[in-house]
Amino acid sequence: MTRLPSEAVRNIGYILHSSIDLPSIARVADVGTGTARFLLHLQPTYPDAVLEGFDISSALYPPPDTLPPNVSLSVRDMKEPFPAEMHGKYDLVHVRMVVAAMLPEEWEPTVWNLVQLLKPGGFLQWEECDFINAEYLQINPDCPVEKTRGIAEQFRTALWTRFQNGWNTLPRQMRAAGLEPIVTDVVESDRVPETRKKVTAGILNLCFTWARLMAERGAPGAMCSEQLDGLEKEVSDEIESGCYFKYRIHVACGRKPSS
Repeated sequence: MTRLPSEAVRNIGYILHSSIDLPSIARVADVGTGTARFLLHLQPTYPDAVLEGFDISSALYPPPDTLPPNVSLSVRDMKEPFPAEMHGKYDLVHVRMVVAAMLPEEWEPTVWNLVQLLKPGGFLQWEECDFINAEYLQINPDCPVEKTRGIAEQFRTALWTRFQNGWNTLPRQMRAAGLEPIVTDVVESDRVPETRKKVTAGILNLCFTWARLMAERGAPGAMCSEQLDGLEKEVSDEIESGCYFKYRIHVACGRKPSS
């Protein structure tokens, strides 16, 4: 699953939303965990919790011997129903930025799958980004943005159908799955100015990863490896000169009724 740059957490301003109250010995599922960054951020505050990460692939998992003893990672697909023995086991289920992996019709059943994991009174926290309304800005008027805008626009256009959902549909879908109350936050990805460069570089890395995958697949109009290498250098230069990518991060939290 595609992951938010860690600097995005600084812009959100918290790991857990203030509406979430976890017991010290909580059981937490981080779904689409990637590098397990969320669990590793959470672990110092909850050293006695059971922290479990799941993803469709283990490709990004850190080596098991580098993880704290209460963090474990395994492979599962959140779009498929979880086994009955996992139902009702978790105080918190967390998801962050999986929009590029989701088709419009997959959101609702996936929310239902995750709600099944919650204990009565448990919480679902989900962060997604609005790339549909992203902007390309300049710290100064002389800063070029054309190359950065070009590759990011290709990425956005190719995934337009996927990017239209999640950030704006999750509150309704959580409510339909029985969670109440639902609380939401919206923050800008450049709220903390010193994060702009790294956030932008992280997002553009995703764009180039996608572009190279299209080239490998022989997609019509895809650039060759040499062209992408040159463009990536030009984009890096634009970012260094002050071009940055700005988007909104939407946070939705819901609670499963206690009875």
